[in-house]
Amino acid sequence: MLEHITIDGFPLFKSITVNMSAEEAVRTAEVLLVPQGDGVPVVPGQSTSIKAGRDLLLTGYVRDVRPSHDAGDRALSVTICSRTVDATECSVEHPTGEVLNKDLAAIAREFDSLGIGVESDGSFPVEPRHKLHVGETLFSTIERRSRGRGILIYDTPKGKLKLASKPEGTHRGGLYWGVNIEQASSELTERGRYSAVKVRGQASEGTSKQQLRAEATARDAGVSRSRPLILPHEGETTVDRLKKRADWGVKRGTGFAATASITVTGWRDAGGMIWNRNWLVPVKDSWIGIDGMMIIKGVSLTQDSEGQGTFAVLSLADPRALGGENPRGKTAGAYSAPGAISVEYEDE
Repeated sequence: MLEHITIDGFPLFKSITVNMSAEEAVRTAEVLLVPQGDGVPVVPGQSTSIKAGRDLLLTGYVRDVRPSHDAGDRALSVTICSRTVDATECSVEHPTGEVLNKDLAAIAREFDSLGIGVESDGSFPVEPRHKLHVGETLFSTIERRSRGRGILIYDTPKGKLKLASKPEGTHRGGLYWGVNIEQASSELTERGRYSAVKVRGQASEGTSKQQLRAEATARDAGVSRSRPLILPHEGETTVDRLKKRADWGVKRGTGFAATASITVTGWRDAGGMIWNRNWLVPVKDSWIGIDGMMIIKGVSLTQDSEGQGTFAVLSLADPRALGGENPRGKTAGAYSAPGAISVEYEDE
């Protein structure tokens, strides 16, 4: 189970934890080094990469360096972050600040003035016009559009931004109590679920109710009492976009109704692939009430030479939390499917 880990430009280290999430644009690593000699061997801003065997885990920069000591002992901890950190902190420089008739991935590439890189898992709806706000970062300008399109934004091992509208794949094997689950906990909740999610918006052209007062409603049949939620649509409004935003709102709420945290020995699935965010995995653990397909929201990979060894902590949810489909599992009420979407036009 022990991984051969290399960190470019780093001395010996005692432990490492790599954290990545399908809901965050920047993965990070915490490393505890073995201090030797005088001085500090790494500096903030230093370029580096992390590999487990031949698998690239992170490409980025040293973020924080924290040396310490007392009379008899020394310590040196370091935080490493993905190249995408600059996409979340640095303002975009663009000659006009405006992009016309391009989809979200093309808009992101147009505004990628730092050359971070943008990947996507397919084509997205064309945006008639996207205007950059003064001082806005690359991440913030595309994130406000992504909410209405059901698109996730996270980073890749190469330090690029990834725009994803669906799960990337399914891990081999699964997570089963009595087989490979070391620790597990779950939460089944109604928090974030609404009987109806209504999305309202306006189109820039036209004067009819369809353009000025459009409203799409998606209903969650698993909510037994009236719990409405009204959301403004981000960006240019069309019927399809309103429907997708309403559907995304219901799916997200339903998805987060069933979440779990599971610890497994080692970093890899049954096929030898490192556990990854936005990947599906079958889960069966009757003690926490989960039996069905779940999606990995986040992964924490730890290897500690003086502690618990090599293990992974997986944060999981119903696949609908990240835009997937109903898992049709045997887990109780939290897995009930949302109702059909209806589109209505009303005076606000």
